Amino acid sequence: MKYLIETWGCQMNDHDSEKLAGLMEKEGFQAAEGVEDADVVLLNTCSIREKAVNKVYTELGRLREEKKRRPLLVGVTGCLAQQEKAGLFRRAPQIDFVLGTMALQQLPRLVEEARAGKARVMDTGDYPDNHLFPPETTLRHSTAKALVTIIEGCNHACTYCIVPTTRGVERHRPWKDVVAEVEDLVAMGFREVELLGQNVNSYLGGCTFAQLLDRVAEVEGLEWIRFTTSHPMNFTEELARTLATNSKVAPFLHLPVQSGSDAVLRRMRREYTVEQYLERLAYLGGARERIHLSTDFIVGFPGETEADFEDTLALLERVRYDQSFSFVYSPRPGTPALRLADDLPQAEKSRRLTRLQARQTELTLESNQRMVGRSLKARVESKGALDGGHWLARTGEWKNVHLAVPEGRRLPFGELVDIRVTGAGPHFLRGELA
Repeated sequence: MKYLIETWGCQMNDHDSEKLAGLMEKEGFQAAEGVEDADVVLLNTCSIREKAVNKVYTELGRLREEKKRRPLLVGVTGCLAQQEKAGLFRRAPQIDFVLGTMALQQLPRLVEEARAGKARVMDTGDYPDNHLFPPETTLRHSTAKALVTIIEGCNHACTYCIVPTTRGVERHRPWKDVVAEVEDLVAMGFREVELLGQNVNSYLGGCTFAQLLDRVAEVEGLEWIRFTTSHPMNFTEELARTLATNSKVAPFLHLPVQSGSDAVLRRMRREYTVEQYLERLAYLGGARERIHLSTDFIVGFPGETEADFEDTLALLERVRYDQSFSFVYSPRPGTPALRLADDLPQAEKSRRLTRLQARQTELTLESNQRMVGRSLKARVESKGALDGGHWLARTGEWKNVHLAVPEGRRLPFGELVDIRVTGAGPHFLRGELA
Protein backbone atom coordinates (compact mmCIF):
# COMPACT_ATOMS: atom_id res chain seq x y z
CA MET A 1 0.00 0.00 0.00
CA LYS A 2 1.26 3.46 -0.91
CA TYR A 3 0.40 6.92 0.39
CA LEU A 4 0.73 10.48 -0.89
CA ILE A 5 0.55 13.65 1.21
CA GLU A 6 -0.17 17.00 -0.42
CA THR A 7 0.51 20.03 1.76
CA TRP A 8 -0.66 23.64 1.74
CA GLY A 9 0.14 26.45 4.15
CA CYS A 10 2.77 27.32 6.71
CA GLN A 11 5.86 25.63 8.13
CA MET A 12 3.69 24.10 10.85
CA ASN A 13 1.72 22.28 8.17
CA ASP A 14 4.94 21.19 6.48
CA HIS A 15 6.12 19.71 9.77
CA ASP A 16 2.73 18.10 10.44
CA SER A 17 3.07 16.37 7.06
CA GLU A 18 6.43 14.98 8.19
CA LYS A 19 4.68 13.60 11.27
CA LEU A 20 1.82 12.13 9.23
CA ALA A 21 4.30 10.52 6.83
CA GLY A 22 6.11 8.93 9.77
CA LEU A 23 2.84 7.48 11.06
CA MET A 24 2.01 6.02 7.65
CA GLU A 25 5.44 4.43 7.25
CA LYS A 26 5.23 3.02 10.77
CA GLU A 27 2.04 1.23 9.64
CA GLY A 28 3.88 -0.32 6.68
CA PHE A 29 2.86 2.13 3.93
CA GLN A 30 5.37 3.36 1.37
CA ALA A 31 5.54 6.79 -0.23
CA ALA A 32 3.95 7.05 -3.68
CA GLU A 33 5.50 9.05 -6.49
CA GLY A 34 2.17 10.61 -7.50
CA VAL A 35 -1.60 10.40 -7.19
CA GLU A 36 -1.83 7.71 -9.85
CA ASP A 37 0.48 5.51 -7.76
CA ALA A 38 -1.23 6.04 -4.38
CA ASP A 39 -3.73 3.94 -2.45
CA VAL A 40 -4.27 6.69 0.14
CA VAL A 41 -4.09 10.43 -0.58
CA LEU A 42 -3.96 12.77 2.38
CA LEU A 43 -4.58 16.49 1.87
CA ASN A 44 -2.96 18.51 4.67
CA THR A 45 -4.81 21.79 4.34
CA CYS A 46 -4.64 25.47 5.20
CA SER A 47 -7.64 27.74 5.80
CA ILE A 48 -6.05 31.05 6.77
CA ARG A 49 -7.28 32.60 3.50
CA GLU A 50 -10.05 31.75 1.07
CA LYS A 51 -7.57 31.21 -1.77
CA ALA A 52 -5.91 28.35 0.12
CA VAL A 53 -9.31 26.72 0.73
CA ASN A 54 -10.25 26.97 -2.94
CA LYS A 55 -7.06 25.16 -3.93
CA VAL A 56 -8.02 22.24 -1.69
CA TYR A 57 -11.49 21.91 -3.21
CA THR A 58 -9.99 22.05 -6.69
CA GLU A 59 -7.72 19.14 -5.79
CA LEU A 60 -10.66 17.27 -4.25
CA GLY A 61 -12.45 17.62 -7.58
CA ARG A 62 -9.54 15.94 -9.36
CA LEU A 63 -9.47 13.16 -6.78
CA ARG A 64 -13.20 12.59 -7.27
CA GLU A 65 -12.49 11.72 -10.90
CA GLU A 66 -9.57 9.51 -9.89
CA LYS A 67 -11.82 7.58 -7.49
CA LYS A 68 -14.21 6.82 -10.35
CA ARG A 69 -11.41 4.93 -12.10
CA ARG A 70 -10.06 2.84 -9.23
CA PRO A 71 -10.16 2.20 -5.46
CA LEU A 72 -8.64 5.14 -3.60
CA LEU A 73 -8.95 6.49 -0.07
CA VAL A 74 -9.00 10.28 0.34
CA GLY A 75 -8.37 11.92 3.71
CA VAL A 76 -8.36 15.59 4.68
CA THR A 77 -6.40 16.94 7.63
CA GLY A 78 -5.01 20.31 8.65
CA CYS A 79 -6.79 23.55 9.45
CA LEU A 80 -9.64 23.16 6.95
CA ALA A 81 -10.44 19.77 8.47
CA GLN A 82 -10.53 21.23 11.98
CA GLN A 83 -12.62 24.17 10.80
CA GLU A 84 -15.25 22.40 8.69
CA LYS A 85 -15.37 18.98 10.39
CA ALA A 86 -18.35 16.94 9.06
CA GLY A 87 -19.21 19.77 6.69
CA LEU A 88 -16.40 18.52 4.45
CA PHE A 89 -18.30 15.29 3.76
CA ARG A 90 -21.38 17.24 2.67
CA ARG A 91 -19.45 19.45 0.27
CA ALA A 92 -17.08 16.74 -0.98
CA PRO A 93 -18.62 13.26 -0.46
CA GLN A 94 -15.58 11.67 -2.12
CA ILE A 95 -13.71 12.21 1.18
CA ASP A 96 -13.30 9.02 3.21
CA PHE A 97 -11.91 10.44 6.45
CA VAL A 98 -11.28 13.77 8.21
CA LEU A 99 -8.50 14.26 10.76
CA GLY A 100 -8.18 17.38 12.90
CA THR A 101 -5.01 19.31 13.70
CA MET A 102 -5.10 18.25 17.36
CA ALA A 103 -5.56 14.53 16.71
CA LEU A 104 -2.61 13.65 14.46
CA GLN A 105 -1.73 10.41 16.22
CA GLN A 106 -5.21 9.05 15.44
CA LEU A 107 -4.31 8.78 11.73
CA PRO A 108 -3.56 5.02 11.71
CA ARG A 109 -6.94 4.26 13.31
CA LEU A 110 -8.83 6.42 10.81
CA VAL A 111 -7.05 4.84 7.85
CA GLU A 112 -7.77 1.36 9.18
CA GLU A 113 -11.47 2.13 9.67
CA ALA A 114 -11.75 3.65 6.20
CA ARG A 115 -10.00 0.65 4.63
CA ALA A 116 -12.47 -1.63 6.44
CA GLY A 117 -15.33 0.12 4.66
CA LYS A 118 -16.55 2.48 7.35
CA ALA A 119 -17.96 5.65 5.80
CA ARG A 120 -17.22 9.22 6.83
CA VAL A 121 -14.60 8.45 9.44
CA MET A 122 -13.70 11.53 11.48
CA ASP A 123 -11.72 12.62 14.52
CA THR A 124 -11.37 16.34 15.19
CA GLY A 125 -11.02 15.97 18.94
CA ASP A 126 -8.64 17.97 21.11
CA TYR A 127 -6.04 15.53 22.41
CA PRO A 128 -4.09 17.27 25.19
CA ASP A 129 -0.84 15.51 24.31
CA ASN A 130 -0.94 16.22 20.57
CA HIS A 131 1.95 18.69 20.92
CA LEU A 132 4.03 15.89 22.46
CA PHE A 133 4.23 13.93 19.21
CA PRO A 134 7.17 11.47 19.43
CA PRO A 135 9.99 13.00 17.34
CA GLU A 136 11.39 9.58 16.44
CA THR A 137 8.23 8.84 14.45
CA THR A 138 8.62 11.95 12.28
CA LEU A 139 9.81 11.26 8.73
CA ARG A 140 12.06 14.20 7.89
CA HIS A 141 12.09 15.74 4.44
CA SER A 142 15.49 15.88 2.77
CA THR A 143 16.02 19.58 3.48
CA ALA A 144 18.92 21.62 4.78
CA LYS A 145 16.92 22.76 7.80
CA ALA A 146 14.91 20.77 10.36
CA LEU A 147 11.57 21.97 11.72
CA VAL A 148 10.86 21.65 15.45
CA THR A 149 7.48 22.40 17.05
CA ILE A 150 7.81 24.09 20.46
CA ILE A 151 4.26 25.39 20.97
CA GLU A 152 0.87 24.79 19.38
CA GLY A 153 -2.16 27.07 19.44
CA CYS A 154 -2.59 30.75 20.23
CA ASN A 155 -4.11 32.64 23.16
CA HIS A 156 -4.54 35.93 21.28
CA ALA A 157 -7.89 36.76 19.71
CA CYS A 158 -7.27 38.75 16.52
CA THR A 159 -10.67 39.38 14.95
CA TYR A 160 -9.65 38.19 11.46
CA CYS A 161 -7.80 35.03 12.49
CA ILE A 162 -9.06 31.45 12.30
CA VAL A 163 -6.05 29.98 14.14
CA PRO A 164 -7.61 29.85 17.64
CA THR A 165 -10.39 27.77 16.08
CA THR A 166 -8.19 25.48 14.01
CA ARG A 167 -5.22 25.11 16.38
CA GLY A 168 -6.73 25.70 19.81
CA VAL A 169 -5.22 27.31 22.89
CA GLU A 170 -1.50 27.36 23.60
CA ARG A 171 0.18 24.09 24.56
CA HIS A 172 3.90 24.21 25.33
CA ARG A 173 6.47 21.42 24.96
CA PRO A 174 8.88 21.06 27.90
CA TRP A 175 12.18 22.73 27.08
CA LYS A 176 14.14 19.57 27.83
CA ASP A 177 12.15 17.71 25.16
CA VAL A 178 12.91 20.45 22.63
CA VAL A 179 16.65 20.40 23.39
CA ALA A 180 16.72 16.59 23.21
CA GLU A 181 15.05 16.65 19.80
CA VAL A 182 17.56 19.20 18.51
CA GLU A 183 20.44 17.06 19.81
CA ASP A 184 19.03 14.09 17.88
CA LEU A 185 18.64 16.21 14.74
CA VAL A 186 22.26 17.32 14.90
CA ALA A 187 23.28 13.68 15.29
CA MET A 188 21.29 12.98 12.10
CA GLY A 189 23.33 15.61 10.26
CA PHE A 190 21.16 18.73 10.48
CA ARG A 191 23.03 21.92 11.34
CA GLU A 192 20.09 24.33 11.33
CA VAL A 193 16.68 24.21 13.03
CA GLU A 194 13.60 26.37 12.88
CA LEU A 195 11.50 26.52 16.05
CA LEU A 196 7.80 26.61 15.21
CA GLY A 197 4.59 27.82 16.76
CA GLN A 198 1.61 29.99 15.99
CA ASN A 199 3.25 32.38 18.47
CA VAL A 200 6.70 31.11 19.41
CA ASN A 201 7.68 34.00 21.64
CA SER A 202 4.84 33.31 24.08
CA TYR A 203 6.60 30.02 24.86
CA LEU A 204 6.55 28.97 28.55
CA GLY A 205 7.62 25.34 28.61
CA GLY A 206 9.59 25.65 31.83
CA CYS A 207 11.52 28.73 30.71
CA THR A 208 11.02 31.83 28.56
CA PHE A 209 11.48 31.73 24.82
CA ALA A 210 14.73 33.70 25.08
CA GLN A 211 16.04 31.16 27.58
CA LEU A 212 14.98 28.32 25.28
CA LEU A 213 16.98 29.87 22.43
CA ASP A 214 20.06 30.04 24.64
CA ARG A 215 19.63 26.42 25.74
CA VAL A 216 19.14 25.16 22.20
CA ALA A 217 22.21 27.15 21.14
CA GLU A 218 24.30 25.12 23.58
CA VAL A 219 23.79 21.99 21.45
CA GLU A 220 27.21 21.14 20.05
CA GLY A 221 27.32 21.06 16.26
CA LEU A 222 24.27 23.28 15.76
CA GLU A 223 25.08 26.34 13.65
CA TRP A 224 21.89 28.37 13.18
CA ILE A 225 18.53 28.71 14.93
CA ARG A 226 15.52 30.34 13.30
CA PHE A 227 12.00 30.80 14.63
CA THR A 228 8.55 31.69 13.38
CA THR A 229 6.20 33.33 13.98
CA SER A 230 6.12 36.09 16.61
CA HIS A 231 3.44 38.34 18.09
CA PRO A 232 4.64 41.87 18.91
CA MET A 233 2.95 41.75 22.34
CA ASN A 234 5.24 38.88 23.34
CA PHE A 235 8.43 40.39 21.91
CA THR A 236 10.43 41.22 25.04
CA GLU A 237 13.64 43.06 25.79
CA GLU A 238 15.08 39.72 26.93
CA LEU A 239 14.30 38.16 23.56
CA ALA A 240 15.75 41.15 21.71
CA ARG A 241 19.01 40.82 23.68
CA THR A 242 19.26 37.14 22.81
CA LEU A 243 18.60 37.86 19.15
CA ALA A 244 21.26 40.56 19.22
CA THR A 245 23.95 38.68 21.14
CA ASN A 246 23.61 34.93 20.55
CA SER A 247 25.68 34.15 17.47
CA LYS A 248 23.73 30.95 16.73
CA VAL A 249 20.41 32.78 16.43
CA ALA A 250 20.14 33.80 12.77
CA PRO A 251 20.03 37.59 12.21
CA PHE A 252 16.45 37.60 10.98
CA LEU A 253 13.18 38.57 12.66
CA HIS A 254 9.65 38.19 11.34
CA LEU A 255 7.39 40.46 13.42
CA PRO A 256 3.91 40.89 11.87
CA VAL A 257 2.40 44.35 12.26
CA GLN A 258 -0.64 43.88 9.94
CA SER A 259 -1.48 47.61 9.64
CA GLY A 260 0.04 51.03 10.20
CA SER A 261 -3.26 52.48 11.43
CA ASP A 262 -4.15 52.46 15.11
CA ALA A 263 -7.84 52.48 14.22
CA VAL A 264 -7.44 49.35 12.10
CA LEU A 265 -5.27 47.67 14.74
CA ARG A 266 -8.04 48.24 17.29
CA ARG A 267 -10.61 46.62 15.01
CA MET A 268 -8.18 43.75 14.44
CA ARG A 269 -7.76 43.46 18.23
CA ARG A 270 -3.99 43.33 17.86
CA GLU A 271 -3.46 44.68 21.42
CA TYR A 272 -0.85 47.31 20.49
CA THR A 273 -0.57 50.69 18.81
CA VAL A 274 1.89 51.57 16.05
CA GLU A 275 4.09 53.40 18.56
CA GLN A 276 4.09 50.39 20.90
CA TYR A 277 5.12 48.18 17.98
CA LEU A 278 7.97 50.58 17.18
CA GLU A 279 9.02 50.59 20.84
CA ARG A 280 9.44 46.82 20.67
CA LEU A 281 11.55 47.10 17.53
CA ALA A 282 13.70 49.60 19.38
CA TYR A 283 14.59 46.88 21.88
CA LEU A 284 17.04 45.66 19.24
CA GLY A 285 19.12 48.82 19.60
CA GLY A 286 22.14 48.96 17.33
CA ALA A 287 21.64 45.33 16.32
CA ARG A 288 18.75 46.44 14.12
CA GLU A 289 21.29 47.43 11.48
CA ARG A 290 22.37 43.82 10.93
CA ILE A 291 19.13 41.96 11.76
CA HIS A 292 16.95 41.71 8.69
CA LEU A 293 13.31 42.40 9.43
CA SER A 294 10.16 41.13 7.75
CA THR A 295 6.49 41.61 8.54
CA ASP A 296 2.92 40.86 7.43
CA PHE A 297 0.33 43.34 6.18
CA ILE A 298 -3.40 42.89 5.69
CA VAL A 299 -4.82 45.36 3.17
CA GLY A 300 -8.50 46.27 2.92
CA PHE A 301 -9.52 45.20 6.40
CA PRO A 302 -13.17 46.17 7.10
CA GLY A 303 -13.39 49.90 7.67
CA GLU A 304 -9.93 50.70 6.29
CA THR A 305 -10.01 54.21 4.87
CA GLU A 306 -7.61 55.77 2.42
CA ALA A 307 -6.04 57.59 5.38
CA ASP A 308 -5.60 54.27 7.21
CA PHE A 309 -3.85 52.82 4.19
CA GLU A 310 -1.61 55.88 3.91
CA ASP A 311 -0.63 55.26 7.55
CA THR A 312 0.43 51.75 6.55
CA LEU A 313 2.57 53.15 3.75
CA ALA A 314 4.05 55.66 6.19
CA LEU A 315 4.99 52.83 8.56
CA LEU A 316 6.58 50.96 5.68
CA GLU A 317 8.72 54.01 4.94
CA ARG A 318 9.59 54.55 8.59
CA VAL A 319 10.69 50.99 9.30
CA ARG A 320 11.91 50.14 5.79
CA TYR A 321 11.36 46.41 6.14
CA ASP A 322 13.78 44.17 4.31
CA GLN A 323 10.82 42.03 3.26
CA SER A 324 7.09 41.82 3.83
CA PHE A 325 4.22 39.48 3.06
CA SER A 326 0.99 41.27 2.21
CA PHE A 327 -2.51 40.09 1.39
CA VAL A 328 -5.99 41.42 0.85
CA TYR A 329 -8.23 40.74 3.85
CA SER A 330 -9.92 37.35 3.54
CA PRO A 331 -13.10 36.78 5.61
CA ARG A 332 -12.91 33.57 7.62
CA PRO A 333 -15.87 31.64 9.02
CA GLY A 334 -16.69 32.27 12.66
CA THR A 335 -14.28 35.17 13.16
CA PRO A 336 -15.46 38.39 14.83
CA ALA A 337 -14.37 40.49 11.83
CA LEU A 338 -17.34 39.09 9.90
CA ARG A 339 -19.55 41.38 11.97
CA LEU A 340 -17.72 44.46 10.64
CA ALA A 341 -18.95 46.26 7.53
CA ASP A 342 -16.75 45.24 4.61
CA ASP A 343 -17.88 47.61 1.86
CA LEU A 344 -14.58 48.53 0.20
CA PRO A 345 -14.68 47.48 -3.47
CA GLN A 346 -12.39 44.59 -4.38
CA ALA A 347 -10.78 46.68 -7.10
CA GLU A 348 -9.75 49.28 -4.51
CA LYS A 349 -8.34 46.59 -2.22
CA SER A 350 -6.30 45.24 -5.12
CA ARG A 351 -5.06 48.73 -6.01
CA ARG A 352 -3.86 49.29 -2.46
CA LEU A 353 -2.16 45.89 -2.33
CA THR A 354 -0.39 46.54 -5.63
CA ARG A 355 0.87 49.90 -4.40
CA LEU A 356 2.14 48.43 -1.12
CA GLN A 357 3.86 45.51 -2.79
CA ALA A 358 5.47 47.72 -5.42
CA ARG A 359 7.04 49.91 -2.76
CA GLN A 360 8.17 46.87 -0.78
CA THR A 361 9.84 45.46 -3.89
CA GLU A 362 11.87 48.68 -4.12
CA LEU A 363 12.83 48.49 -0.44
CA THR A 364 13.80 44.82 -0.72
CA LEU A 365 15.98 45.62 -3.73
CA GLU A 366 17.70 48.38 -1.74
CA SER A 367 18.22 45.96 1.14
CA ASN A 368 19.72 43.36 -1.18
CA GLN A 369 21.95 45.89 -2.90
CA ARG A 370 23.45 46.90 0.44
CA MET A 371 24.77 43.36 0.73
CA VAL A 372 26.75 43.50 -2.52
CA GLY A 373 30.45 43.12 -1.83
CA ARG A 374 29.95 41.48 1.55
CA SER A 375 31.63 38.22 2.47
CA LEU A 376 29.43 35.95 4.53
CA LYS A 377 28.30 32.38 5.06
CA ALA A 378 25.38 30.72 3.32
CA ARG A 379 23.85 27.27 3.61
CA VAL A 380 23.72 25.12 0.46
CA GLU A 381 20.04 24.33 -0.19
CA SER A 382 20.16 22.55 -3.54
CA LYS A 383 21.73 19.22 -4.37
CA GLY A 384 22.87 20.38 -7.75
CA ALA A 385 22.84 23.32 -10.12
CA LEU A 386 19.50 24.99 -10.88
CA ASP A 387 18.41 26.08 -14.33
CA GLY A 388 21.03 28.55 -15.49
CA GLY A 389 23.84 26.67 -13.78
CA HIS A 390 23.63 28.34 -10.37
CA TRP A 391 23.32 26.60 -7.01
CA LEU A 392 20.84 27.76 -4.38
CA ALA A 393 22.10 28.87 -0.96
CA ARG A 394 20.58 30.92 1.86
CA THR A 395 22.21 33.42 4.20
CA GLY A 396 21.53 33.86 7.89
CA GLU A 397 19.50 36.93 6.94
CA TRP A 398 17.13 34.64 4.99
CA LYS A 399 18.35 35.87 1.61
CA ASN A 400 18.31 33.48 -1.33
CA VAL A 401 21.63 33.38 -3.18
CA HIS A 402 22.11 32.14 -6.73
CA LEU A 403 25.65 30.91 -6.38
CA ALA A 404 28.09 30.66 -9.28
CA VAL A 405 30.11 27.46 -8.91
CA PRO A 406 32.94 26.27 -11.19
CA GLU A 407 31.78 23.63 -13.65
CA GLY A 408 32.23 20.14 -12.30
CA ARG A 409 32.49 21.21 -8.67
CA ARG A 410 29.87 19.94 -6.24
CA LEU A 411 28.88 21.63 -3.01
CA PRO A 412 28.03 19.86 0.26
CA PHE A 413 24.24 19.94 0.64
CA GLY A 414 23.15 21.43 3.96
CA GLU A 415 26.60 22.79 4.82
CA LEU A 416 27.76 26.38 5.24
CA VAL A 417 30.08 27.78 2.60
CA ASP A 418 31.91 31.09 2.44
CA ILE A 419 30.59 33.33 -0.31
CA ARG A 420 30.97 36.84 -1.65
CA VAL A 421 27.87 38.70 -2.82
CA THR A 422 28.41 39.96 -6.37
CA GLY A 423 25.00 41.26 -7.35
CA ALA A 424 21.41 41.74 -6.23
CA GLY A 425 17.89 41.68 -7.58
CA PRO A 426 14.61 42.23 -5.76
CA HIS A 427 14.13 38.53 -5.04
CA PHE A 428 17.62 37.07 -4.66
CA LEU A 429 21.33 37.76 -4.37
CA ARG A 430 24.02 36.63 -6.76
CA GLY A 431 27.25 35.32 -5.34
CA GLU A 432 30.40 33.34 -5.81
CA LEU A 433 32.48 31.10 -3.58
CA ALA A 434 34.91 33.11 -1.50
